[in-house]
Amino acid sequence: MKIHPYRIALSLVLAATILVAAPLVRAQAQPTPAGIAAPSETERPRGSNKWRIVFDERAKSDGVISFRIWPRDGAPIQVDIPIVDGQSENRIASTVRDALKVRLGKGFHVETDDGEDVLVKAKHGTGDFGLQLLGNTARDVDIKLRRE
Repeated sequence: MKIHPYRIALSLVLAATILVAAPLVRAQAQPTPAGIAAPSETERPRGSNKWRIVFDERAKSDGVISFRIWPRDGAPIQVDIPIVDGQSENRIASTVRDALKVRLGKGFHVETDDGEDVLVKAKHGTGDFGLQLLGNTARDVDIKLRRE
C-alpha cells in the first residue's frame, strides 16, 4: 500500500503541533481505550534506566499512541504520537523515536533497534524512569513494553 505524501505531511504537522502545544496545555483526564488499564497520576511504575518498545503489524487506521514517562525527579510527561493508516511497524517505530527524542530532551537517548523496536535510555545522571503505554487508537498495531 502506497503512503501518500499528503498523509506524511499531515502526520508531521500534527506531531509538531502536539509537541509544541503539549507543555502549554494542562493535563486532563482522557478516556482509556478498552483493554488498557487507566493509570493514576500517583501510580508510578517501577523504574529502569532502559526500556524497549516493540511494535508489530501495520496500522489499519489513523490513530494516536500515547505514552507517559515518569522521570526520577519530576512530574510525568505525556507524549501523544499521531499514526497514519498504512504505516509499517518500522515507520511507526521511527515516528515514535522522533517524537520521544524531541519531547524528552537531552537527559535521554532514544534510538530504533531492529527497525521495529525503540530503545529509550536514561543518560548518565538522569536516573531510572518509568514508562507506561496509556493508549493506542491505531487499529492492529501491537505494542509491548519491556524493562531492560
